[in-house]
Amino acid sequence: MPGKQIRELREERLVKPSEVERITRAVADAKGNPEFYVSHSTLADIETGSLPSIYKLFSLAIALRVSLDQVLRPFGIDPEEVTSRGLESPPEALQLAPGGVAEPGFPFRLNFDVTFNAQQTTLLIGQPQEMAKVHPVLMDRLDPKRYRYAVIGAEDDHMTDLLPPLSVVEIDTTQVTVQLGTWRMLRDRPIYLVWHTEGYTCSWCQVDGRELTLVPHPLSPRPVRRFKMPREAAIIGRIINAWLPFGTS
Repeated sequence: MPGKQIRELREERLVKPSEVERITRAVADAKGNPEFYVSHSTLADIETGSLPSIYKLFSLAIALRVSLDQVLRPFGIDPEEVTSRGLESPPEALQLAPGGVAEPGFPFRLNFDVTFNAQQTTLLIGQPQEMAKVHPVLMDRLDPKRYRYAVIGAEDDHMTDLLPPLSVVEIDTTQVTVQLGTWRMLRDRPIYLVWHTEGYTCSWCQVDGRELTLVPHPLSPRPVRRFKMPREAAIIGRIINAWLPFGTS
């Protein structure tokens, strides 16, 4: 049931209905179109079987911090089928201008522009062929149906030599619970990609109730930071693979 899958996705992301309301209202305001707004009652209808409009699916993707593909697939729509059925490139009339959605008071930005800010850690959106910043040699190694990918920003030195700037990381979004334990080496401690009110960060994490603490590498100049979940931060997933830039150890 599509609605059940949407609800499970929302609960996995620790997003409350009130957050969906707040975020989608900001999207609707920024777009100047009330169709993008998903109220508490509308969300309940969607999760119990109502068929939402493309506007509301778009807003839900932003509110749940996932790609649009992930909210389309529960409804039987797989964008990859467009290419597989022979449409090599969209007609000129269907070309979309690159850009993003920025809402006042809401820090998350769904970016469809493949030219992103290389100074900041960026969660890649789209299929591998759209990932312009990923070296072609890596394309055969990527599995976008199962994992998400991010590029460590040039100014992001939270993990110093473990994950140097400009590394490409592979994220398992099913692993969103911070593991506790004692690690023999620094490299053994799990690293997570975290969305927060200031952007994205790859870091070690600690969780105390609803407080998420980002713990940088001991050699990093970055401070320890704390955020309230899920309003201020959410764990996207655990880093399971990384491709380091040439010249780093």
